[in-house]
Amino acid sequence: MGRGGGGVTRRGDPDRKADIVTETRIEFTELLGRRVRMGSWEDQKISTYRKILEAIDEGRWDDAAQLESYFVDEAQVCFAIYRQWIPDVRGYLLRNGADPAIVAARDAQAVEVARLPDGSPWDPRRQWDRLLTAIQAATAATYRQDAPAAKERMAEAKEIWRQCHDRDVDHVYGLMSLVKEQLGEPAIRDMYDAVLLPLFAWRYAKFDIDQHPWDEALEVLMLVACEAMRGHLVGPERTGDMELVEFEDRYELRFDPCGSGQRTVRGDWIEGTPPRMEPPYDWTVVEGEYPWTHYKSGVCHYCVHCIVLMEEMPIDRFGYPVRVIDPPTYPDTDRDPNVRQKCQWTMYKDPTQVPEEVYARVGRTKPTAFGSRAMGAKELPVINVGMPGAG
Repeated sequence: MGRGGGGVTRRGDPDRKADIVTETRIEFTELLGRRVRMGSWEDQKISTYRKILEAIDEGRWDDAAQLESYFVDEAQVCFAIYRQWIPDVRGYLLRNGADPAIVAARDAQAVEVARLPDGSPWDPRRQWDRLLTAIQAATAATYRQDAPAAKERMAEAKEIWRQCHDRDVDHVYGLMSLVKEQLGEPAIRDMYDAVLLPLFAWRYAKFDIDQHPWDEALEVLMLVACEAMRGHLVGPERTGDMELVEFEDRYELRFDPCGSGQRTVRGDWIEGTPPRMEPPYDWTVVEGEYPWTHYKSGVCHYCVHCIVLMEEMPIDRFGYPVRVIDPPTYPDTDRDPNVRQKCQWTMYKDPTQVPEEVYARVGRTKPTAFGSRAMGAKELPVINVGMPGAG
């Protein structure tokens, strides 16, 4: 694939100006050991949802149906994460002395505030079934070549998934807030060691230059970054569209907002609910200044995981971050697109050239040698937690 926009396939007579050129392909890749959406980086920043609507409008029925199926793959990456994280954070609380009655009350609050817009109770497994049913209806309409019905059903499917995803984020955030409330703010960082270390050992070994050449690792890193954020339905319309800018030495992905931490900080524009630090939620945010918040206050508990997983852990093990994170801080309520905060991920084309200030803001010093061997990293137990995504 690569940065130059390769992977283009053409349909019809190549000499005709009216040719449809599509870069988007769903195919198995050895890089990940599963199927993924391939195409140029310029194509990767466009949501799968938007690609489905384009294919329907252009009468590319097979392409639309394939993308509809893959929309579920993207969603599954996120859905599986929350099926693990919610019990993991709950378990951390109980193992470390949190009052079981208070934990149960927080679970109950998270479920109550997660009622669907029509007032019906929240059930993530039932919502997932609704998503699958809606995708089946969209695909059936697609194969009937009924464009209006296919687009309507797909819009319903996207909204069902947004509601599912966002309520899972709220539930896990409510429990993360309780970690601070019950165990103290520094416990947020300790919690992430418990929750993320098995994930890091399993998914991030591929980004060690002692095990894989960086040009291959960078392609995987970019692929799974774009896939995951499309699955999180980033962007102001919550479609999964993002900014991707290439520089000579790096790529920058920008989300306005990301669908998880930044929506928590900003509030939900679609449903008209406030930041989760305000009523009826009243959940907390990091108030102190720590290496795991870039020595800034106002970073939400959820956003901390990106700094820990993508900067601190790989720096300590490989000598470099795999992604450089610039998270939003609370409050972020300004809706002017010219001034409001955006979350940003930066991926360097040469990981040894990450600037020294990136290390300083997580309390580290840039080493002179890189890779797990140079860093003296001990072997980590690999626990395949059964999650899709692999990145």
